[in-house]
Amino acid sequence: MVKASHILGLNARNQLYEPLNSAAAVKFGTSKLRAKQFLAKHGIIVAQLYAQIDDEDRLRKFSWSSIDGPFVIKPANGSAGKGVLVIKKKKKHESIWVDLEDRELRAQDLNLHVSNILQGEYSTWGSKPQALIEERVPLHPDLADIVELGTPDIRVIVFNNIPVMAELRLPTKASGGRANLHQGAIGLGVDFGTGETTSGVTGGNKIFTKFPGTDRSTAGIPVPYWTDILKIAVRAANATGFAYVGVDLFMHPEKGPMVAELNRAPGLAIQLANHAGLKRRLQRVEEMEARNVSHAVRIAQSLFAQNIPPSQESDVDLTIIAPKEKVLVYDANDKDHESNAIMNTGRFRSAISHSYAQHLGLFTPSEFLWKQEIEGEGKVPVIEVTVKIRHKVIKTSMIVTKKLDHSRSPIEIGRKDLGGFLVGEPL
Repeated sequence: MVKASHILGLNARNQLYEPLNSAAAVKFGTSKLRAKQFLAKHGIIVAQLYAQIDDEDRLRKFSWSSIDGPFVIKPANGSAGKGVLVIKKKKKHESIWVDLEDRELRAQDLNLHVSNILQGEYSTWGSKPQALIEERVPLHPDLADIVELGTPDIRVIVFNNIPVMAELRLPTKASGGRANLHQGAIGLGVDFGTGETTSGVTGGNKIFTKFPGTDRSTAGIPVPYWTDILKIAVRAANATGFAYVGVDLFMHPEKGPMVAELNRAPGLAIQLANHAGLKRRLQRVEEMEARNVSHAVRIAQSLFAQNIPPSQESDVDLTIIAPKEKVLVYDANDKDHESNAIMNTGRFRSAISHSYAQHLGLFTPSEFLWKQEIEGEGKVPVIEVTVKIRHKVIKTSMIVTKKLDHSRSPIEIGRKDLGGFLVGEPL
């Protein structure tokens, strides 16, 4: 159950987080062209731009037949998928183009759509309307069996240069092939630890765990390029100077992740898809400092991995372990060491003795994930530790505490890392 105090509401987003973005950063959120050009200069892959049309004179001079392959027409400063026209093919030996809904369009139809964009029909922020014509990103084959129409994207919310929540957005026939939830697309939450989908949401607030009209679960679908997606989202936020931003990315089958656009005020239904409150996640990373992109991703995956035991398992399928177990702990050189450990279900995050962490060579300031306030000890480091419990190897984040220095069990395993296990009664 998600606590109401953990949910980010519209007013809180608009008053507490969106104002943290500088005026210079906001310009990248209000102009797709500005963002595209800037990110490309910083080595971040974006969709290829075929043409930028600013006025009717340039439109008259433009030849649609000069484009080889599928393409997209969109307003440079639009939002919510408004004004986006996706062309999937051109008929052979004919000046006829076919859109996602199999409508046949001629050059005059395409020109009319661009003219509407230039007249400001789809513009949101009042700047001079522009039309962009760019490559259409093909559907990644790993997602082909769950997409009805169009190309999916993934939104990653980044705050303080750390990813905090993600949503895979699947276009549908109802959405006209656009990955916009309010137009009928499907949003699936993503587990930061596994990069697999969880539950779904559509229409802004309708939650479901099976795809509409089927028995197929929304959970367990791997997101292609998951770790790379998180890294690129961080790079995009850092390069443009956004403190709080939604980074939308495509998953190109050959080119990998590419940034579609930056959203300074991403929608809040992402919380429903993830069954988690965004406000709480933002608060948890507010004072953290990521040393680099990889460190930012490690923090995100350590904090927000769900680690839910496999669904549909009964207790008899779980491995029963004792409250005290012998485990293997891996040192800085990946050599294993046998250690006593307590299975402490009263603790959420696992903990390791300060002296034992030093002995294993894991207590290195440059490798600290973050520091966490602990009663009686102040702020203590959180480090990455790999431990083997029975048959299962777990890479997790552990609090380093001096309270365990004189204990016979220098490690306590918290419930965050006990998924798939059932802790038995003491003998």
